[in-house]
Amino acid sequence: MVIVIGRGTCAAGKREELTEAMRWMQGESRSEPGCQRYGFYTSVEDPDEFIAVEEWESAAALRDHFAAPSVAGFGERVAGLIAGTPEIRIHGVSASNDYPDLDGLE
Repeated sequence: MVIVIGRGTCAAGKREELTEAMRWMQGESRSEPGCQRYGFYTSVEDPDEFIAVEEWESAAALRDHFAAPSVAGFGERVAGLIAGTPEIRIHGVSASNDYPDLDGLE
């Protein structure tokens, strides 16, 4: 499994437009093969900070997602709606357990 976590801050006065763009991107991404979960969330510390959490079944599925026209379209759509450069990290996950089981995760 591959997990992508992104963080970004909304530009002043652009929250509604950014939220609509993120809703659109969620719908597009969730329909792609290999997408297990995809969502945008608001930080409890700063309502203008958004966190994206994506779960993909494989690196190949994520590569296909990156090549999808919706990704380029989303980037263009949000260019003037975010402040600064978002932080995006990709994590390869070799094992997942249900809470509170930590066995085999080290």
